[in-house]
Amino acid sequence: MRISFRSRLLLLFISLAGGVLLATLIAVTFATEKQAELTVERELAVSERVLGELLKRRGEQLEQAAQVLADDFGFREAVASGEQATLVSAMVNHGDRIGTQLMALYSVDGEELASTHALPTGTDFSALRGVRLIDGELFQLITVPVRAPDVIAYATLGFIIDDQLADALKQLTNTDLTFFDSQGQRVLASSLKQPLQQELLTAAGQDQLTAWLEEQELAGHLSTFNAIELLVSTSRLDATQAFQNLRTQYLGFGFATLLVALVLAIATARYFNQPLARLTQAAEALRRGRYDAPLNLKRQDEFGQLGATFDTMREAIADREQRIVYQLEHDLLTSLPNRESFYKNLQQRLTARQSGVMLVLNIMRFRALNDRLGQSFGDQVLQHVAKRLREVFAADCFVARLASDEFVVLCDTAAEEQLGASLKTLQRTRWHVGEASYRLEFRAGTVRFPEYGAEVDVLLRRAQLAAQLARAEKQLLASYQQGSDESYLRRLQILQALPDAIASRKLQLHYQPKIDCTTGRVVGTEALIRWQHEQLGVIRPDEFIPLAEQSGDILRVTRWVCEAALNQQQYWLEQGVDVQMSVNLSALDLQSDDFVQFIATELDKRHLDAFKLTLEVTESAVMADLEKAQQRLRELRELGCKIALDDYGTGYASLAQLKHLPLDKLKLDQSFIRGLNSNESDRIIVQSTLTLAHQLHLHTVAEGVEEEAAWLLLQKMGCDTLQGYYFSRPLVAVEFEQWLINEAPKFNVKEKKAFNDD
Repeated sequence: MRISFRSRLLLLFISLAGGVLLATLIAVTFATEKQAELTVERELAVSERVLGELLKRRGEQLEQAAQVLADDFGFREAVASGEQATLVSAMVNHGDRIGTQLMALYSVDGEELASTHALPTGTDFSALRGVRLIDGELFQLITVPVRAPDVIAYATLGFIIDDQLADALKQLTNTDLTFFDSQGQRVLASSLKQPLQQELLTAAGQDQLTAWLEEQELAGHLSTFNAIELLVSTSRLDATQAFQNLRTQYLGFGFATLLVALVLAIATARYFNQPLARLTQAAEALRRGRYDAPLNLKRQDEFGQLGATFDTMREAIADREQRIVYQLEHDLLTSLPNRESFYKNLQQRLTARQSGVMLVLNIMRFRALNDRLGQSFGDQVLQHVAKRLREVFAADCFVARLASDEFVVLCDTAAEEQLGASLKTLQRTRWHVGEASYRLEFRAGTVRFPEYGAEVDVLLRRAQLAAQLARAEKQLLASYQQGSDESYLRRLQILQALPDAIASRKLQLHYQPKIDCTTGRVVGTEALIRWQHEQLGVIRPDEFIPLAEQSGDILRVTRWVCEAALNQQQYWLEQGVDVQMSVNLSALDLQSDDFVQFIATELDKRHLDAFKLTLEVTESAVMADLEKAQQRLRELRELGCKIALDDYGTGYASLAQLKHLPLDKLKLDQSFIRGLNSNESDRIIVQSTLTLAHQLHLHTVAEGVEEEAAWLLLQKMGCDTLQGYYFSRPLVAVEFEQWLINEAPKFNVKEKKAFNDD
């Protein structure tokens, strides 16, 4: 490989300067680090000596003070005579004068005569001195004999060793002192900050003190005083700051030297830099996307060869860039412009204030066609549709593929009237794929711009809403009308507000009573969720529950409902109201692995019987994952909870599946109950369902009872429990309690009069 002169010159200068700088830096670093370590060790050693000397001086002072007390004639007389009041008075007065915190007097036999602290039993008081742990505090003790003239007692005095003393020592030694008990996990006295004290205890308890010191960038010596550990520590950073400054200054000097060498090398090679500058300019033009400017560097040396190679590379990049741009802006399967091109084209029209119409087109049941006949067949269908779209729409219309089977067409206002005719032509087309012929069905929606929007995303959403309307009404084409997306925006607002409503407990439970069909007694209640929003007003459960299931928030909603309902049930039980509580579950709840444990925990927390909780599930929730639903319901039933199948008759559970579900109750949907008095078919369905349920040993519940005639009929048919507005609408807890007192007794009868068909 040939290296140019400029490169060799720059390399020589930089290598020489860098080599010298690196060697010197290594030497300086090694020397300063070694000296810094010696400095740290010296500081710690000096600190330990100062501490030892200070404790020694304090011990001498303490011993002199203790000796003064022991030599006091009145004190000795009090000791000899055993006058407790005189002893205490003398010890307190003397302690106040010398500032000691611990004073104790023990007889020669070890009997306590007077003491401010409880000294350990079994202690040899004649030798009690030094640093000791007394009543959870650290003291420096001294003990002197009291003679009269023989030894008649031992007097012990002690100064406390606390954070104040540690801070004072830190001012003298510039190091932190920490007295601690690693076994008892206590810091007795320390000048360290509070968080570091707790971390020190944790590290010492795990025999990781050395690692902790390194992590905190500390150096320390550990010693022991009568089972009390002392850590003398100092910051490595503070101790080595001077050496760090030295290294920083040297680095600055070295980089300055390196910079001078680099400037000298550049100045020397500048004369040879012209071809490199031209190459750099050509490379910059290439980076900016200019591929039409040849370099033409006519030289016979290596720069000339580099120029020729560069031109060849420029031509190859230009060709590849064109292919990449095409692929970025077009759908590779259909060769139509893609979503990116559509956004760009529509944005240009909006910026230029052009008016026009957007059409979004979908192929009906394309996914089923793709799954049934294969991916390759579906790709061919999309290619044929794309080709036909280009043919049937005007040449000035922009046709693009958005995703999967969704296409979009942009036309000016003049072409809007032709859209319907073009779509009908497309609808009548027979599609030949291989040797087979197929007929496809389309649904399309249109929106005019800028009349109904000046943003790409808004217009696209509104066109898609119109296409959804066409699908719902089974029309080929539907146009967006003002206000059509209000329901969409409301759903979006509900989705955004729901997490906060759950977290802030802005949801509310209402309770609807359940009545024994025979006696009219209240036997239970169903907890029904309600939501009153500040801006959106009343949000019905059938409006936000499906959205919560889509977003996954239904798991949190159900758990909140369970907690609130069980809290209310517990309160009512304490007030003497014993009712069965019913709570509704969703399909996602039945698929949650920890839901059974959650219910068990909540029941146990409130000391509630599981059989007093009924969990209601709909047929659709069970059928979402039948196998897992059966397993989860079986686990809940084994826990003791009652399981009810809600809205029976409106879903798609077969009798065979019903037989294998672990159920206790069957709830008849209100659509059969409301017409019970006037519709013979409803009566036949209800009677047969009740008979079937009883043969399967299932308790039956009829919801939607709104008149007494329905009650009488259901009683005659053998229904077990009733629920509906005839008895009460869903009530808040306080209103429910009032209803129990004022209204419930009206329905409490031994047996309703038999229903008279005449």
